[in-house]
Amino acid sequence: MSLTNPFTPGFAYVPPHMAGRDPEHKLLREALATITGPRKNKCGPLLDGPPPMLKIVGPRGVGKTALQTWTEEEAKPMDVDVEGLAYLPSGDAEHHLSTFLCDMAYIPGFDRKQVSDREYQVIKEAQDWPHNPTPIQDYEGIMRSRLRFRPLMLLLDEVMHYDLEVLGKMLHHSQVLIDEGWPMAVVLAGIPTLDAHLEKVDARFVYRTKDIYINRLDSAATSAAVGRPFTDRDVSVTDDALEMMTSWTDDYSYFTQVVGREVWDAKEKADCAEIDVALVQGVEQEVWEKRLDIYGSIYERLFQGLLLEQAGKVVAAIEAAPEPLNPEQVCTCMAEGTELDAQGARDAYNQLLHAGLVWADGDCRVHATLPSFFDYFKKRYER
Repeated sequence: MSLTNPFTPGFAYVPPHMAGRDPEHKLLREALATITGPRKNKCGPLLDGPPPMLKIVGPRGVGKTALQTWTEEEAKPMDVDVEGLAYLPSGDAEHHLSTFLCDMAYIPGFDRKQVSDREYQVIKEAQDWPHNPTPIQDYEGIMRSRLRFRPLMLLLDEVMHYDLEVLGKMLHHSQVLIDEGWPMAVVLAGIPTLDAHLEKVDARFVYRTKDIYINRLDSAATSAAVGRPFTDRDVSVTDDALEMMTSWTDDYSYFTQVVGREVWDAKEKADCAEIDVALVQGVEQEVWEKRLDIYGSIYERLFQGLLLEQAGKVVAAIEAAPEPLNPEQVCTCMAEGTELDAQGARDAYNQLLHAGLVWADGDCRVHATLPSFFDYFKKRYER
């Protein structure tokens, strides 16, 4: 019988089997459990206080947004409101935030007696949007009123694209509510330039965040991510076929979905109930074409940013180093033989992070985002 393909190669979809993220799941579950804890009174702050802000950092395609989507699903049976924002660029940020605050002003279970006169007035004015745009200074009043009645998890995605002024005010107001003990959890997510973006925000408390750095999967998690969606649907997979599929993924979450989807479609076309090596071999060209699409997009970002020379130096330095380099060493290798000063080298390094060439983990070690991309880069750059 034909079944729907469970694999979805998208940068926001939760994979059918989210393997290798148990530590991250644990932290996010703990945050949800904390904001549903007992309160000092029926509509007051939490007895034990909310968790610190969480920050998910990793390259594109490793599952940051999927983790946020997973969290939203996890919160549904826990009576927690989950709200998300993404892309608040300069010029549009205040409008989008005003729309968001208007939505927040419609509060489930609202009781006029439980809020102050000022908070009530702020809520009524926000509900008059768009005739009466809601200013960001009303953020605390609206959110505090909402938090009296419902716990809230706020998911902020692609934070490196947020307008700095709006982001700073949002984080400041959110931290005030957290410091007051209201049942609010905030999860920031972005590629490694998120850290550099937050450094520009006048919010020292950001350094108290609990950081989650994620990158590629380990080999066991990769095998599970590729194989389990088949076996969970009573489709057997031979050991050799699974080994071949996982070898094409680079332990990269996005590629597990690419490979799985192509093999699943081939299975449906062949109308078979087992995945063997011959079936997998038949989709090799399709898989590699989609991998090359990703490689090409990284290379194009480097080209558009005039970063090919710096990227070449970094690729050579990382491959030659016996141990992982730190950001300072990477900046030094880029500046060598050039007129780049320290700040210029740091800016170029951040651009390489943004392009997806490299990423830095929580221990400040710089790694290739996709090691297999280095070979692609060298062949194309040296033409």
